[in-house]
Amino acid sequence: MELNLDKLDAAIRPRSEASARRARERKESRAWRSMSQDVALALYHYLRTNEMTQKALAEKMEVSPAYVAKILKGAENLTLETISRIQSAIGKQIVHIDRPYEFTATISFPARITHKQTASSKVYSAKTSSGSFFNISTPTTYAV
Repeated sequence: MELNLDKLDAAIRPRSEASARRARERKESRAWRSMSQDVALALYHYLRTNEMTQKALAEKMEVSPAYVAKILKGAENLTLETISRIQSAIGKQIVHIDRPYEFTATISFPARITHKQTASSKVYSAKTSSGSFFNISTPTTYAV
């Protein structure tokens, strides 16, 4: 069988400008699209486990049911406001922002209790040598 290069050249066309642009956009949006799909999966799980409809979720989020459907497709570039509405509606944090500047430690001090127990706590803040802040909560228990 002979290879006809003329037919091959005729069949192969260079990419159009539009298809090259779409491919570039897909590549650039890959990271946020992945996050959007994760949010959509979390919402689907929430809807299923709570036997809730998209319409009911839309009412809780105070958005249209069509917008909830767009979010559930997993291709919507979500704003912080939308993420906040989702988290408020479902009562769970779905997006976590790491806060390396915060550190919380709880230190408990045992006390003798004679009659009545009252609890209070103090919070101390300090700045480390690296410039980060941390808080120490110290619940104190005393007898009255």
